[in-house]
Amino acid sequence: MKIFAFPIEINQQKMIGLRTERFDQECNALIRKIPHSHWSPANKSWCIPYDIKIWQQCLSSLNQYQIIKTNGQTFHQKKSMPALPDHLQLEYDRYYTQLYVLRYSLNTIKTYCNSFRYFLYHCISLHPKDWTLEDFKGWIRTQLDKNKWSEAYQNTIINALKFYFEKIRHEPRAFWEIRPRKGFKLPGTLSQEEVTALINANTNLKHKSILSMIYACGLRISEVVHLRKADVDWNQNRLFIKAGKGKKDRYVFFPVKLKTVLMEYEKQYPCQYWYFEGQEGGQYSVRSIQAVFHQSLERAKVDAYATVHTLRHSYATHLLEAGVDLRNIQAALGHSSPKTTEIYTHLTDTNKFRMQSPLDRLNIN
Repeated sequence: MKIFAFPIEINQQKMIGLRTERFDQECNALIRKIPHSHWSPANKSWCIPYDIKIWQQCLSSLNQYQIIKTNGQTFHQKKSMPALPDHLQLEYDRYYTQLYVLRYSLNTIKTYCNSFRYFLYHCISLHPKDWTLEDFKGWIRTQLDKNKWSEAYQNTIINALKFYFEKIRHEPRAFWEIRPRKGFKLPGTLSQEEVTALINANTNLKHKSILSMIYACGLRISEVVHLRKADVDWNQNRLFIKAGKGKKDRYVFFPVKLKTVLMEYEKQYPCQYWYFEGQEGGQYSVRSIQAVFHQSLERAKVDAYATVHTLRHSYATHLLEAGVDLRNIQAALGHSSPKTTEIYTHLTDTNKFRMQSPLDRLNIN
């Protein structure tokens, strides 16, 4: 794996930035041991002092990886795509404008626009309005064979094109019955003992508070990083989740035990605006929470395939096992449809595990 090293300046201080080619828990652990190293959310990279001795120690610690010196532009320069012809650029501009005026989230606009632009590069010889369902099927088949799209990415492409043809060109909805078959996947969960070990594996109070809050309130990782100081209501023991998934606001009550943890956290880490702030101030990053979670997994020796979102699944499952009504769990999670919440009933339906196996009736030595 490659590690890119480049000069960087933080608070007018010259430093060395390090960024891995991909997420690697072992590599991050080695970087963390380098003296004075820290993660910079603003620069999306690790930072170490611009010092020859520390640099040599860095080379020694990471000698199993390929370290490449760059000017810092490697990660921000994407492959340049050729300009679209004028008639296709006009369609792209219409597409972006429609998303923008309908107030879609910035992440959705970015994802949809990238997918739509990718599609437009294959429309040089045939304008989008002239494509038939068979044309789309042939194109998707070619892309699946060539690029090995996942089901999720195929659905993303289809959603982006669906928006264009339904919201801009006003095609009928039935035109888009070309999605991959849906599988039935159960969400992964941790036991209460595993959650306990995971949270207790943290000596850093901020890290412990973040993981405790995600589990105690069933929050999404994006909801944690966007939580403001003003969103914590101490009088009523609740959090105000502003513009969660689908731009839906909701209140989530937090237990007394979490309140105790958060009061200690605020004494040690007085926050200004965001409730959880990075080392250099500003919002705590999603990637930092993911790193904290994976470090906790390793220390607690808990299921290595779990993710931060597993804590949210575990919260819902444990509530259902405790007899909490499904409707209340739906409201706490912020689900629009009860069908989304009902998936947890498959995890807690213990009756199907109580039937006697035919093996128990056999006389096996």
